[in-house]
Amino acid sequence: MTFIIAVHVNEGIVLASDRRTTYSRYITHDSTIENYVGIHVTNSTDKTFLCPNGAGISICGDASFLNKPITGFIQDMIRTKIKSETKVSDIPQTIIDYFKESDTPNTTFLIAGYSSEQQLIYKLNLSTNEVASIDTSAPGAVWDGEVSTLTRLIQPLAIKSDSGIYQDLPNEEILWNYFTLQDAVDFARFAVETTIQTMRFKNVIETVGGAVDILVITPDATKWLQKESLH
Repeated sequence: MTFIIAVHVNEGIVLASDRRTTYSRYITHDSTIENYVGIHVTNSTDKTFLCPNGAGISICGDASFLNKPITGFIQDMIRTKIKSETKVSDIPQTIIDYFKESDTPNTTFLIAGYSSEQQLIYKLNLSTNEVASIDTSAPGAVWDGEVSTLTRLIQPLAIKSDSGIYQDLPNEEILWNYFTLQDAVDFARFAVETTIQTMRFKNVIETVGGAVDILVITPDATKWLQKESLH
């Protein structure tokens, strides 16, 4: 799995993701299938990508395709199918068409960019070809992957007493409307890093980890704020 997030504010859009990929292995003994989870881990997987038209793409879910890392296929798709004049609204169908000749992986895409001055964010589930257009009329965020940590932090919660009565905790809302672009960057970084650090201390497979990649998209330019590179 992984954790990806798109934060959209009045000044721009921020995409962020971790870089860990955890591979599993299935071995059949007679009629019994054993699943070896997390048998191989790498912290060098690109999950956020910059397109020639200034759009950004982040992925989570299945990280392999045809027994190879899906990263190379996405890079090839961007290089060969997305041009500087490609509309952001056309990218979800471009992704679907690129993968349709084979068994499609259960991978989710967040696609973000601008059409003139209008923010566009789409969520695509490749296994079902379902495309959802995210409402960007007001500032906010959308995330996917290992979502439990962040969801618990920002959703309303209640504590159950010994008598079985639930007591609501104060609902301290996030003031999205007042976010600057720097606030969006800080929140995106916080969301990924908090997920990483929380999973580190819990009794779970640490499927989110490594460095954090952050891509900033504005009407004028798209640039990497943080990007792990070969060394």
